[in-house]
Amino acid sequence: MAEDTQGPKTLPETILHNFQALSMPQRVGLVVLLALGIAVIPVLGLMGKDPDMGVLFADLEREDVQAIVAKLDSQNIPYELSERGDTIKVPSEHVHELRLQMASDGLPETGGVGFEIFDRVGLGVTQFVQKMNYRRALQGELARTISQIREVERTRVHLVLPERRLFTSDKQPAQAAVVLTLRRGAALSQGQVQGVTHLVSSSVEGLTPSDVTVVDSHGQVLSKTAGQKDSQLTSTQVDMQRNVEHDLEQRVQTMLDKVLGRNKSVVRVSSELDFRQVEVTEETYDPESQVVRSENRSQEKVIEDSGPSGVPGVRSNVPNDGDVTGGSGRPKEAKRKNEVLNYEMNRKVSKIVEPTGSIQRLSVAVLVDGTYVPAEGADAEANADEAELTYVPRSEEEMSKLVDIVKKAVGFSESRGDEIEVVNTPFEATPLTEGDEHVSTVVHSFLATWGGLIKPAVFLVLGLLVLLLVVRPMVTSLITPPSEPVPVPQDGLPATVAEYEAEITETPEEHAIKLASDNPTTAAHVIRTWIKGEQEEKAEKA
Repeated sequence: MAEDTQGPKTLPETILHNFQALSMPQRVGLVVLLALGIAVIPVLGLMGKDPDMGVLFADLEREDVQAIVAKLDSQNIPYELSERGDTIKVPSEHVHELRLQMASDGLPETGGVGFEIFDRVGLGVTQFVQKMNYRRALQGELARTISQIREVERTRVHLVLPERRLFTSDKQPAQAAVVLTLRRGAALSQGQVQGVTHLVSSSVEGLTPSDVTVVDSHGQVLSKTAGQKDSQLTSTQVDMQRNVEHDLEQRVQTMLDKVLGRNKSVVRVSSELDFRQVEVTEETYDPESQVVRSENRSQEKVIEDSGPSGVPGVRSNVPNDGDVTGGSGRPKEAKRKNEVLNYEMNRKVSKIVEPTGSIQRLSVAVLVDGTYVPAEGADAEANADEAELTYVPRSEEEMSKLVDIVKKAVGFSESRGDEIEVVNTPFEATPLTEGDEHVSTVVHSFLATWGGLIKPAVFLVLGLLVLLLVVRPMVTSLITPPSEPVPVPQDGLPATVAEYEAEITETPEEHAIKLASDNPTTAAHVIRTWIKGEQEEKAEKA
């Protein structure tokens, strides 16, 4: 009988004993719950850890997405689509393999196919098909090139290439249309739009920039035609004027913030710029300074000898018949002299080009807040935010200093007719609270930094809770040895309270005397403490 009352001594015996003590439904439920609890831990771990997915293709057209997804489904490869449905992710170990495979199948065809279309030319292709393929390839290549711009997300290019004509008068010009889908929050400058226009016109034979139309995804025309050159120049001038005004405002505002504090001043600048393009060519002559430019001198001398002379006839030809020469017989001489001198006066030629965008006139307006002091009679210990404040304007000397500061900052010129007005006025006292934008920024920053660790941490905590609250109590109940049974007297327990009281024969006084006899030292210490306490009470009363 004594051996039966003793519990199991080893852990296996304890587990077996506790398990056998359960009923059959309890045993089945315990095994099922224990198996589920153990299985939940790795499942939560796998759920908390995202699979390592890599981007297969991004910024795809709808047709390309459908074709690529169909290929992946046929190969039973898992994939993920972005919220916009234009990005496909696959397991990282399959990214490069799938890219090669999709490229061999001609996917994706975003922006149209390129010149690789001619790699799959079959037999029997007509000239019309060849021309269409060339146009498609040229459109695709241009779209791919334009999509390399950072602000451009997708591009579509449409070309109109007319047939060649025999006569020039019948020739039609080529035309092109470009549709740009910009990234969220991005914008193209006018210079970038002109770059796209010239890129397309330079890539297509017979296409001029004026025949290229660039449109965004909202239908707004971005390119400027020849008739809009004046308006384009006006927009550039407006941008330049705004930049000048903004720069001057920042110069003044930053200085006033250092002197007065933030949100204590408002600065506005209006400027008039001279956008005239002046080019002066000046030519000046100096009559006092002369230089020989060219000199031409010629001299001519002619000498003539005397020839036969006299009266013609027989007498003149008969010798010794007297002098019939009729002339002196001396030679003749003639001289001619010509001299030409060309003089050049000193000349000075200067070409002066005045810069455009020079400041003609400035108008500066500055609002300055005053100071605030607690009202008279206000509690000094009250909260400064809740206390009533009184506006105090700034002194004339302080305002004069502020005017001088503003003049120096903007480059004030009285000869240009610049105007500066600094006004001291109370600002609207509105409490500045933390905006939702600041909170949103903090939350986004936190998620960007720690967002990748939050999900695994949450599932890890859930796994630990399952382990501590489900698995651990079950294991504890199985390995805890059973409590030893309380020995029962052979004659049994008293049936009633009266019988139990009848068995108690010792009174409280007898119990105290017994304790004092068993522990005399303790009893003496207790009695001494009692006596000392009574004496102190009597002394206090006295």
